[in-house]
Amino acid sequence: MLEIKNLSKSFHENKVLDHINLKIEKGDVVGIIGPSGTGKSTLLRCINQLEIPEEGEAVFGGKTVDLSKKHKDSLEFRKSTGMVFQRFYLFEKKTALENVMEGLMVVQKKSKADAKAIALKELERVGMASWANHYPKHLSGGQQQRVAIARALALKPELLLLDEPTSALDPELVGEVLETIKNVAAEGHTMLLVSHEMNFVRNVANK
Repeated sequence: MLEIKNLSKSFHENKVLDHINLKIEKGDVVGIIGPSGTGKSTLLRCINQLEIPEEGEAVFGGKTVDLSKKHKDSLEFRKSTGMVFQRFYLFEKKTALENVMEGLMVVQKKSKADAKAIALKELERVGMASWANHYPKHLSGGQQQRVAIARALALKPELLLLDEPTSALDPELVGEVLETIKNVAAEGHTMLLVSHEMNFVRNVANK
């Protein structure tokens, strides 16, 4: 499904990624583990072109995309990925429902009615349908992260990137987000997951 070739990224003199090669098959849940500062999040950000590596290619859907520069093919590749961050990055002045609808209308140019129907379905999937009309300030951290997961899933990405999705949460809120991710993985979604939750990675990842 996706092959990453010779991905390298440096910050000043510090080489964080040194010719990384990675192959992900459809339906894989790949767990990336390791100490802080070893480039796990940077790898995800380079795949999604939030960081631009010095070199590296992605082979996806039969096309080879040069990740070291932004161009039309890389934009199409980015549209095939969804990302869930450590921080939730929800729009504070939009409800949970409106946050999930935003990308559907802006990126995929769907009508408001279609976007709303899809957003409600995804909020239901992550157990947040009853909170659809609440603003982020009225939601717990775990609830906000579940909305962020719904937002990513709503765009129907072929590859879901999760960058330490529980690291910003209080311990008592971690379980609900991990359960949501586990359920999404069980549906057959292809995921690249960075996490320090070792038992969870062991249980949910097949690589």
